Amino acid sequence: MSTTQTTPFTATIDLASGAIDPAPEPTVRTLGHMRGLYQDEAGTAEDQLIYRVLEIPAPANDNSNLPSSTTIIEPGRVGREFHMTKGHFHAIRERAEIYVGLSGEGRLLMATEDGEVAVEPMRPGTVNYVPGGWAHRSVNVGDEPLVFYAVYIGDAGYDYGTIEEQGFPVVLVQDDEGGVAVEPNPRYRR
Repeated sequence: MSTTQTTPFTATIDLASGAIDPAPEPTVRTLGHMRGLYQDEAGTAEDQLIYRVLEIPAPANDNSNLPSSTTIIEPGRVGREFHMTKGHFHAIRERAEIYVGLSGEGRLLMATEDGEVAVEPMRPGTVNYVPGGWAHRSVNVGDEPLVFYAVYIGDAGYDYGTIEEQGFPVVLVQDDEGGVAVEPNPRYRR
């Protein structure tokens, strides 16, 4: 039984920009924070903004709370790969997560530890279900920021290390016609 108590509260989200009121301190990820996750990082500035996360302040320490956040991924590419989040498994593997697309165009890339892959659309109005046991990474494939809202179980935690060490089985790249292609990740290790 949980001993964490929180009081009811209300926050508002700007559906186009992902801004939250009251405004939280954002978690900012630049290319410098993501070195080693892209195949071709040469010539890309360390301070290039990739994405921001704005958390709604609900306790994230037990399974009786539902923390949530908005994520804003900037448009752009590093080499041929589209801007993406770092990606993670949950520390408690069986914890699931929900994403709701607010604005922009993207893909939700998911993979199991056995290398099974799923790629789902993200756009205004999509509801993506990330089952427990699936690593997940969001990718902006459009020309404007990709904004989505996430809700997860408070004790889920993050395992970024597995993705940093092994990578995802596939990557999303811009193809020769300017579209989106799913390609095997040459740096993927199981």
